[in-house]
Amino acid sequence: MAATATITDHEKLPDEARMTARLIKRLGFNWELDLRYPTPDPSQKRVQIRAEKHYSPAAEVTKYAAAMARNDAFPPVVVTRDGFLLDGNTRAEAARKNKYPTIPAFILDRDYENAPEQVLRRMHLLGAGFNIRNGRGIDRREITNAVLAVGTGTDYDASQIAKQLGVSAGLVQGVLSEQRARERAEKSGVHVNGSVPTSQLRRLGQAPLNDKPFMALLQLTQDAGLSVTEINEVIKEVKAAGSDEAAMELINQHRADRREQIAEFAAVGKSRPAYSSQLRQRLGFILNYEDNPKALLELNPTMAETHRETVRRAIGVLNAVLEGLDGLLPVDKKD
Repeated sequence: MAATATITDHEKLPDEARMTARLIKRLGFNWELDLRYPTPDPSQKRVQIRAEKHYSPAAEVTKYAAAMARNDAFPPVVVTRDGFLLDGNTRAEAARKNKYPTIPAFILDRDYENAPEQVLRRMHLLGAGFNIRNGRGIDRREITNAVLAVGTGTDYDASQIAKQLGVSAGLVQGVLSEQRARERAEKSGVHVNGSVPTSQLRRLGQAPLNDKPFMALLQLTQDAGLSVTEINEVIKEVKAAGSDEAAMELINQHRADRREQIAEFAAVGKSRPAYSSQLRQRLGFILNYEDNPKALLELNPTMAETHRETVRRAIGVLNAVLEGLDGLLPVDKKD
């Protein structure tokens, strides 16, 4: 380390401190590095980023303490101007274990207490980014909490948050979409904890639906255990409906068509899509080749006859389905 106690010039930083300084700057904070900062007590003033059980595990503290005693280089800890520890819990505990009175620390130019909401969000994003890069990292739930801490009401988009945390933009977008779905549900007095899986909530959170059809689809998902594929199918139909009234009519029709699925889900907690829904999903593969049906030909001579017979049998089943639909649909609804 340098001979002076304080460093403010990036070019004079030791190598192990430079990445931390860049991360701090990226989030809009200024810093100074105090090489003899009084060793923080993480139990007293700490910005909560991780789950409590993951802070300063004893085995990690012992390992760090031994490395410090060997004079191994560690990134400086990070504290706010009013002394809250933002990054470096394990390093601080290791220094305390070794009875070091001081430790190198970056001091941010902002206080934690009474900080504006935007500053607090940036501090949490910064702390989460540090935790992923240093020590044991943070788990998926902690990443989710970090995203939620900064992702609502902030100018940061999913790609910016992802870059800072070192995770995929898809993961961040999924977390934010899930939160949107939860907030819309709670606003209408519907609790979704445990009743709708995360993947379904994330898809619902992405749906460009007004409140009434959104809630109707959410409740159908709860009652029927809709899969993401089934939700996609309904959303596609609803988007083409043109009005909330038409959308509600479609969703209500889906509810009527899925009464067996709803009953089965209520009885055993498992969902089997209606056979009609499964048929549409599978026919979607065929319709992808509507403009190029020759792509579905079997060119292997040894399999051609089997392929032709399979197609003929499938056409027979579909013709029977059409006949049944002709008997159910009004004349003006038939093709």
